[in-house]
Amino acid sequence: MWRHVQTLRFKLAGLYLLVFGAILTTLTAIILNATQNNLRRDFDGRLQNAVEFVADKIQTARESGSTENLDVVFRYPGFYFESRTKDGKGERRSINLGSFDLPWTPQMEDARTRESPAFQTVPWDASEKLFGNPGEVRIVTLYRDTRSSDSSESQTEPFYVQAAANVRPLRDKIAEQQRLYFMLVPGGLIVAAVASWFLSGRSLRPLQKVRQIAERLTVQDLSQRFEQPRGRDEVALMVETINRMLDRLHDSFLAQERFIAHASHELKTPLSVLLGESQVMIQKARTPEEYERFVASVQEEVRSLAQMVDSVLTLARAEAGLPMTTADEISLNEKIVEAVERCQPQARERQARLVPHLAMPRGDETEPTLIGDGDLIRLMFVNLIRNAIRYTPVDQAVDISVSLTGTFAVVAVRDNGPGIPPEYISKVFDRFVRVPEKDGVFKGVGLGLTIVRGIAQLHGGTADASNRPEGGCEFTVRLPLAKSSTTL
Repeated sequence: MWRHVQTLRFKLAGLYLLVFGAILTTLTAIILNATQNNLRRDFDGRLQNAVEFVADKIQTARESGSTENLDVVFRYPGFYFESRTKDGKGERRSINLGSFDLPWTPQMEDARTRESPAFQTVPWDASEKLFGNPGEVRIVTLYRDTRSSDSSESQTEPFYVQAAANVRPLRDKIAEQQRLYFMLVPGGLIVAAVASWFLSGRSLRPLQKVRQIAERLTVQDLSQRFEQPRGRDEVALMVETINRMLDRLHDSFLAQERFIAHASHELKTPLSVLLGESQVMIQKARTPEEYERFVASVQEEVRSLAQMVDSVLTLARAEAGLPMTTADEISLNEKIVEAVERCQPQARERQARLVPHLAMPRGDETEPTLIGDGDLIRLMFVNLIRNAIRYTPVDQAVDISVSLTGTFAVVAVRDNGPGIPPEYISKVFDRFVRVPEKDGVFKGVGLGLTIVRGIAQLHGGTADASNRPEGGCEFTVRLPLAKSSTTL
C-alpha cells in the first residue's frame, strides 16, 4: 500500500506541477507580450511626437515665409528627418542623413489618405553606415495639408514629413526582456515543483494515516477506525466509506464467529451421541432388540446431521448473495400445495389441520407466478408451515393464505399457539435462535426461519413476523410477481 500511496503522491505532485506550470507559463506569456507591446508603443509614440513636432515647425515656417532656420529643427536627437513635396519628391533632410534619402514606398505615399501617421519597418541599405549595424529602420510618414474646405487655394503647399529611427535598440530591449522571463520560468517551475511535492504530501497525509492503521488491521482486531478528516473532499469521503466498510466487516466477522461456534456445537452434539452409544454397544454382546434401538438412534442422529448440513449450505448460499441455480417461472399456488403435502405427516402427528387459501384467478386473469428457484421457494414455505405446526395446539388449524398486492404476492402463515415472546420478536430470524415450545423445551437447530429470510431476500422479497391480537403469531413473506402475472 505504501508503494501505491507514493505512486499517487508522484501523480498528484505531477498534476499540481502541470497546473502551476501552465499558470506560470500563461502569466509569463501575457506579461512578456504586454511588456513588448508597451516598448513598441513607447517607441512609436516618441517617433510620432518627433514627426508632428517637425511638421508643425515646417508649417509655421512656410506660413511665415521664413524657412531658413529649419535646419535647426531637423536636428532632433536620435531621429532622422526628411520632408517631401505632395508628389513625394525630397525637399529637405536632416544633417545626420548626409547624402542618403529615407526609403519611400507606396505605403508611405498612402499617408495622404490616412487621418493618422503611417508607420512602416523597412530594410535600409544606409543603416549600416548610419547606425553601425545593417538592418531595418522604423519610419513614420505624416501628410500635412492646410487647405481650407471653402477655398480653392491652399494657404501652404501640402507636404510629407518622414521621421526614422534605428529599430535595433528596440529589438535589443525586447530580446533582453525575453531572456529575463525565460530565465524566470525554469526557476518558477523549480519552486512550483517543490510546492507541488509539499502540497501533494499535505493532501495525502490522511492516506498516510490510513496506510498506518491498515497495516495494523488483522482479522483478530477490526476495531480500529481511521480518523475522519475535516471537510467533504474526496479523501474525507473515501475515509468515511472505508470506516463504514470496516464496520460491516467487523459485524460480519463477529457474525461468522458466532455462526461457526453455534454450528460446531450443533454438529458435535449428534456426533457425541453417536460416539457414546457406539462405545457402549461394543463393550459387550447385545441383544437384537438393543441393536435395533441403536440403529434407530443412529438413523435419527444422522437425519439430524443431514438436516443441519443442508440448512447450513442453504443459508450460506442465500446470505452470500449467490445467483440462483435456476430462475424459472413457477406457480405460486403449486408450491404452496407441494409444501402443504410435504408437511401433512407432521401435521397428522401433532393433530393439526393445514388450511390453505390460494389466490385463484378470475375470468381471463392468469395464475400468479414467480421467477426463481422452485425448490428453494418450496423449502421456504415448508419451514414456515413446520414452524407453525410445532407451536399449534392439538386440533387447531394452521392457516396459509395467499394474496396479491400490486406487483407482489403476500403469503401469510398463521398459527393459534402462544405467540412469540417479546424478547424474541426482534431476533426470531437470526441464526440459531430458538423459541421455547409450550412445554419450555428448545427444539430444532434454529436455522429454519433464518433460511426463510435468506430465500426471500434471494428472490428480492422480505420476511416478517408478528403476534396476532387474537393469539398466535403470523409470518409474512412478500415476493415480487413475474411480469406475466395479473393483479387480482
